[in-house]
Amino acid sequence: MDGWGKIRQAAQYGGVSERTLRGDWLKNGLKHSRLPSGTILTKFEWIDEYLEKFVVNENQTDQLVDEVMKELKR
Repeated sequence: MDGWGKIRQAAQYGGVSERTLRGDWLKNGLKHSRLPSGTILTKFEWIDEYLEKFVVNENQTDQLVDEVMKELKR
């Protein structure tokens, strides 16, 4: 999806609540613009970029669990 969206549209696009988008995502680095009126806008591509930071590689997850389990057994 191209273009800009307000909080409601951005939250729907990202699959989260407006509260999560405002309270967590914006505070944790989601790029956005705030107009003089107070309206917050973000590009949909910025939402994609933000979510890419949290991609989990299943192999990495399995490796981390194995390492933790080995440490716990010691």
